[in-house]
Amino acid sequence: MASKINETSEFTIPLKNLLGLIGFTAVAVWAYFGITERITFLEHNYEMTRQEVREHDEWINDFVPPPEVQDAISRVRALELHIKVLETKLEAVIDEQ
Repeated sequence: MASKINETSEFTIPLKNLLGLIGFTAVAVWAYFGITERITFLEHNYEMTRQEVREHDEWINDFVPPPEVQDAISRVRALELHIKVLETKLEAVIDEQ
């Protein structure tokens, strides 16, 4: 036997069950918005970190030492080569003895 539902139909639900359904709905909505907020925060944090890494990467790629440092590096390299020549000559003298 099929019951027909119309605007005069009535049904009952215990108050304890109704309060449980309302409570569950409230907790579910709170959890949904909490999770959504956390995901949004993490996405924002990720984008900010990604932008900072991009800026650091550009700075590293575009870095050119000051002329004084470049000059010091070339002079140190020349000294290294000169020391290598002197070491070679010293080894030759020691080998002759």
